[in-house]
Amino acid sequence: MEFVVLPDHPVADEVSARLPSRYRENTLHHHSGRPWLIGRWPAGAVVHAEAGGSKIVLLGSAHTTETVLTRQLETAGSLRELDAVAERTPGCFHLVASMNGMVRAQGSLSTARQLFHTSLSGATVVANRISVLSELRRLTLAEEHLAMSLLSYAPPWPLNERSVWREVDCAPFAHYLSLSPAGSVESVRWWSPPEPELPVDVAAHQFREGLLAAIAARADRSSVIGADLSGGMDSTSLCFLAARQDRPLVTIRRQPMDPTNPEATVASRAEAALSGAKHVLLDRASASMFYDSPDRDDLDVDGPPPFIATRSHIEDVARIMASHGVTRHIQGHGSDELAATGTTYVNAIAQHDLIGSLRSVRAIRAMRRWSLATTWRVIRAFPPYAEWLHRSADELLSGPSFESQVGWEPAPELPTWATREAAELVRETIRGSAAIDPRPLSPIPTQHEILRSVLLNGSSVRFASALGERFDVTFEAPFIDDRTVETALSVRLADRYVLGRTKPLLVTALRGIVPDYVFDRTAKGHFTMDTYVGRKHNLGKLREMCEESRLAAMGLIDRDSFRRSLSEIMPDAANINRLERTLACEAWLRSLPPEIGPPRP
Repeated sequence: MEFVVLPDHPVADEVSARLPSRYRENTLHHHSGRPWLIGRWPAGAVVHAEAGGSKIVLLGSAHTTETVLTRQLETAGSLRELDAVAERTPGCFHLVASMNGMVRAQGSLSTARQLFHTSLSGATVVANRISVLSELRRLTLAEEHLAMSLLSYAPPWPLNERSVWREVDCAPFAHYLSLSPAGSVESVRWWSPPEPELPVDVAAHQFREGLLAAIAARADRSSVIGADLSGGMDSTSLCFLAARQDRPLVTIRRQPMDPTNPEATVASRAEAALSGAKHVLLDRASASMFYDSPDRDDLDVDGPPPFIATRSHIEDVARIMASHGVTRHIQGHGSDELAATGTTYVNAIAQHDLIGSLRSVRAIRAMRRWSLATTWRVIRAFPPYAEWLHRSADELLSGPSFESQVGWEPAPELPTWATREAAELVRETIRGSAAIDPRPLSPIPTQHEILRSVLLNGSSVRFASALGERFDVTFEAPFIDDRTVETALSVRLADRYVLGRTKPLLVTALRGIVPDYVFDRTAKGHFTMDTYVGRKHNLGKLREMCEESRLAAMGLIDRDSFRRSLSEIMPDAANINRLERTLACEAWLRSLPPEIGPPRP
């Protein structure tokens, strides 16, 4: 799905004339007759309503009908009053409206549905993909923001919503874009995080109903539902919810290389319980290895992707799902982050009620083997966000430490192969952001951390969908839908952690729908062995990328240092994510057209 949103301005006709025909499969018009929404999208991906001179479109997975949407549009006297549509409609979608010459355009809180905008002939043009905007004007790389993509975790807020293209801006978090007939744009906040005040039993009911509606939103748009069935608590729970829909269900799972991975046993039991579904197993003979295709040069121009190791696996899933008639594939991303009980959670409960939190603090301290000094660093008040951000700029090359993980976010860290020039670009960019005193996503650090992680998951889902669109498959993550996130954030802090229980909100919400053996397990699996084996198997491709490195040609990484880290027989575990980020940047730079890409090595 690719589209542009245009103001009721003469530039709309210019854009319509300049867009290549492949982007003009569908055109909707303002009441004035000018083009309003141009793009290509599947027929089942849109709900469209009109009332008088007002129009609204939801693009994506929205659990609503044209009748309901028309009624909501009729009662809205302004763009602001369309907040109710965004707040009450389950699913994940773009909302685009035209009303009295004004335009509202917004994506999802997670940015799984994101919007970008640029200026053209003095007016603002909005699109869901930068690749569309690149057809309308020349774009130039912002090297400082490209260097930020080398950070081991991700750029800190609010730098994570900066585009790597100087001419393109991203829609801010929790804001919609308002376009005037004069061509100007204004960002309007429409959502703020709730106060954490609901008991878990109350929130659990809302959470269950929200997840059921989120699954229904996907079922509305696909005659067959696809879903991951890894055996993990999150994806397995969604499979049991999906099985309650009046749609055929196809599940898929990857057999882990680690024979001790406990999730394979849970997945096998779940497959037997979901006897009405079709189950696909990617065994070691049929599954793509990690890093199978890092050197391909066919990524889009939006920006460096959040991952590259599992690209072939994602494409395998999309291809297989498409062969079974699936157009919406559900994943369990985001549930771990919604249940975050790390250092920011301990800090939040201690700051809220130190005496009342002592039992939980002691339990977490014992589990993580913190010293008294470490525990004190965790529970004391964090500095203001701008101060923390400025301080983190001085520690980019300090290496990982527990101290660096205590704060609003994991401290940004550059890999050892980053050059001094890259470090200086990143340092000055972070300091510049800190100087404008940015507000955190929430004044409560653990809420900020959750929302920050939701944004990271949203970018992963968006990239997976970009890969899946080649097979007409969209990847969906109900745990990061707007309504699901809001409910999770509303749970009382004291109810989020219960000694001996994992994810109390999810378990309370779905116990009875999901079998007990899914929730009562005590071990969690991972794919670390798959990562190491895939890296070793494809080391030749990775070394070739190093020798042909665009990042090295730009002076952002040291080729020799990068080569040494790649070639280590057993790379430092701390470097795995750093290698992934650097390789993702390399793969993306290789995909750029010569006229807008970096110099060739």
